[in-house]
Amino acid sequence: MSGPALDQGVGILQVRGPMFKEAEMTAVELIQLEMKRLRKGLDGALNGLTPEQLHGVPANHPKANTIAWGVWHVVRTEDNVVRFVLQNRRLPIWTEAGYGEKLGLPPVAQGTGMSTDDAHALRIRDLAIFREYMQRVWASSDEFVATLDAAALDRSVTIKPLGEMTVGRALAQVCVAHGFQHFGEIELARTLIGAPTVSGV
Repeated sequence: MSGPALDQGVGILQVRGPMFKEAEMTAVELIQLEMKRLRKGLDGALNGLTPEQLHGVPANHPKANTIAWGVWHVVRTEDNVVRFVLQNRRLPIWTEAGYGEKLGLPPVAQGTGMSTDDAHALRIRDLAIFREYMQRVWASSDEFVATLDAAALDRSVTIKPLGEMTVGRALAQVCVAHGFQHFGEIELARTLIGAPTVSGV
């Protein structure tokens, strides 16, 4: 019995086979789907934690990231990549709306290359304001991604320090895959501090 056939066109995924109705999902739709899934996890990662748990170093390991730093880093990265890099140096929400000042956090840094001491020292002192920032970043990203077509996904951009890549790869790798990598760390961190995982696994 033959399995389903996977056709890959420019910006389109097709699944066909005897057990499947023909379905199409564009690359943009897949990126949107995975961004939504990641965001649900990140939003849930902040639930039910005391300030000590949010900022505690898991297992007191000197190289482990706190939950606060992990969520902040992923959202700040998306903000910078989608707006500043992919939209011709458009000001990130963080800068445009003054969230660094509101939260008492670095005005430019997104965590990449940050020292362990600085990462462990990061504190989200007003979770409501930070959640507001998250929602604004995600709404802005959604607005941009919805405008993309296959040609726009193939446009070349430079992501420091990774180098040149397409818009599609920047979204899929730097925003989605990188985000899920840190979400995995966050899930482990919740376990180590005695909180339930977001996924329930």
